[in-house]
Amino acid sequence: MNGIYANVKVDKYCIMPDHIHMIITISEEFPPLATPPNIPRIIQQFKGVVTKRAKRSIWQKTYYDHAIRNQTDYDEVWRYIENNPLKYLLKTRNEW
Repeated sequence: MNGIYANVKVDKYCIMPDHIHMIITISEEFPPLATPPNIPRIIQQFKGVVTKRAKRSIWQKTYYDHAIRNQTDYDEVWRYIENNPLKYLLKTRNEW
């Protein structure tokens, strides 16, 4: 995404065995006459690039999104993404 849209960047991500988490930031600065991308378009592009590189689709049709509206929310989501692999590992170890 960082290479597809100049005003979109991935601030944080975590790839899990069966899902992915991302914080996507869309800058409010757009080139003249450019149409700002929206989340559905960004996710569609992302899934398309990954599908092309994997040479097969690995995605479910739907996804969950959450608009981060303030710094507190951003920090909570960041921590959730940061801690998700450890939580997953601890959960799977307890299931053995």
